[in-house]
Amino acid sequence: MSRKQLELSFFGELSGLDSGLDMVCGMLGMKRTDSGGISVTLERTEEAILIVEFDGVGARIKYAQISHLFRAIGLMAESVKSDKPIEIREEPQFDTVGVMIDCSRNAVPKTESVKELLRYMALMGMNSLMLYTEDTYSVESEPYFGYMRGKYTQEQLKECDDYAAELGIEMIPCIQTLAHLEQFLKWEAASLLRDTQDVLLAGNDLTYEFIESLVDAASRSFRSKRIHIGMDEAHGLGRGRSLDLYGYRNRFELMNEHLSKVMEITSAYGLQPMIWSDMYFRIGSAANDYYDLDADIEEAHAKRIPREAKLVYWDYYHYEQEFYEAMIRMHRQLGSVPVIAGGIWTWVGMCTHYGRTMKCSNAALQAGKQEGVREVFATMWGDNGAENNLWSILPGMQLYAEHAFSKVLDEQRLKQRTSFCTGIPYDHYMNLEMLDDIPGLPADHGDFSNPSKYLLWQDALLGLFDKHIENLDVSGHYGRLADLYSDQATNSQDAKRLFELPARLSDVLALKADLGIRIKRAYDSGDRGILEQIASNELPQLLLKVEALRIAHREQWMGTNKPQGWEVLDIRYGGLTARLRTAKDRITDYLEGGVSRIEELDEQRLYFDDRERRGGAGTDYFTTYHRIASAGAFV
Repeated sequence: MSRKQLELSFFGELSGLDSGLDMVCGMLGMKRTDSGGISVTLERTEEAILIVEFDGVGARIKYAQISHLFRAIGLMAESVKSDKPIEIREEPQFDTVGVMIDCSRNAVPKTESVKELLRYMALMGMNSLMLYTEDTYSVESEPYFGYMRGKYTQEQLKECDDYAAELGIEMIPCIQTLAHLEQFLKWEAASLLRDTQDVLLAGNDLTYEFIESLVDAASRSFRSKRIHIGMDEAHGLGRGRSLDLYGYRNRFELMNEHLSKVMEITSAYGLQPMIWSDMYFRIGSAANDYYDLDADIEEAHAKRIPREAKLVYWDYYHYEQEFYEAMIRMHRQLGSVPVIAGGIWTWVGMCTHYGRTMKCSNAALQAGKQEGVREVFATMWGDNGAENNLWSILPGMQLYAEHAFSKVLDEQRLKQRTSFCTGIPYDHYMNLEMLDDIPGLPADHGDFSNPSKYLLWQDALLGLFDKHIENLDVSGHYGRLADLYSDQATNSQDAKRLFELPARLSDVLALKADLGIRIKRAYDSGDRGILEQIASNELPQLLLKVEALRIAHREQWMGTNKPQGWEVLDIRYGGLTARLRTAKDRITDYLEGGVSRIEELDEQRLYFDDRERRGGAGTDYFTTYHRIASAGAFV
């Protein structure tokens, strides 16, 4: 997207701003000069306000935070399209509006990618970044911690932190000190620290020595005195080796004791911790449900929750503002106003679900404003292999940024700002969700499913999801998308980075999505001509298209992430290719009389979710590769 070329000369207190100004001006294609062009007077204020004024000759920017200044420069560049005067006034709604990137599910973004993300954040006005690292950072005393996982060195993290500081962005270390440590605990070197396969052994002296080494290593590279210490989804807390060693313990007591000991460590390092809040609600819920508005947290236990630990309320699932308001009030009863962590829906396959992102985030952020929440984060997770593209998150980031600077979101403004800040039309981003929006396919929760994932990885002979797409024009749908994404990819290098992979995926699915249905239909009807055509023509053609998809995916991955972790997706593509070759061989053997039947095709196709026996629409949402690829055991 073209932007008007501007020359800017800045006046006022510029100490410490030079590098950041150069970065943001460079993003916008603007030239910074010592004199000439538009003179921009900068004025920093204690007042929580952002003002941009332009009288046709010069401009004035009034700002409270450095990140607000860089947002203001973008607003000015976007608005100055003529010599007409402009005045923009925004009131920040939150003290912190941040991003949390999952760096623990195979994809570890390269430092260059982190820096690029930081530049986008600055242009949008965001001021905090967390790299969610379970074991993907270096701990000198633990060589198996993050072993072969692409972990960050302390020098790499410091480099990112220095870069962020130039842009007025706080980087906060984000680790785990209780659960979600299965990638480390699987090693024999961690056996004495293990309660269950993913939960540390609380109450053990060795565990706290280990946690101190984590806190020391994670905090060493950052300026921030804040640290996120995790502790979510510790479902096995006290239920594994702990039972054998110490007997049954009340989980409230065990959780509080563990948190207190970890906080002794963070306090010794002068750090202010924050934790995910779900375990307290789960323990107090009869159904072990985080989002149970009837959860009963005994007052005695609630009083023991350390007030110094900031609770982070994560919720990506609800559409009703009233629900978020109720949960915020329940958090307040535990001692403080929480941080809200909403979600950009990146984790269901190879495309981001913007519809669900918008509905859930709008409700959460508006509730946060209503209830006096001062800090919000947009999380984006890489569940089940991080198949999605990091750069698809930008409209979601823009959503959080625009909420942060307006009492009520202006959707038209969101669209304009996204297109301007990213250089890619907002509507082009929204088209990505069409990968999972097949006309006629019922969608769980009324607005999303993930057929592009299960139709890619499912087996052509087993067809575990074939029943879900009977009588739908899946081939035509993906053929049209292949043309659409290919066209969008030609607009710029950034557009190619974003849309080439969906174009390749759509090209594969135009041939593969209903392949299993067509194979079985021909087999059942005895149409040997169609089987011959599939074996000799379609399957070889599909193998070439899958390889082109794999190469495009690999190039996109290697351009964004460290190479470690890609092996998981290589194995998936290799498995897909091998099974397509087997399908070709099985059909050929049958046609040539080598076998009298194809037993896989003799089996009746069922709905994956048993919707017929249960009654109701069922679900078309399933994210786990090993369940999609086979009904067999992957162990």
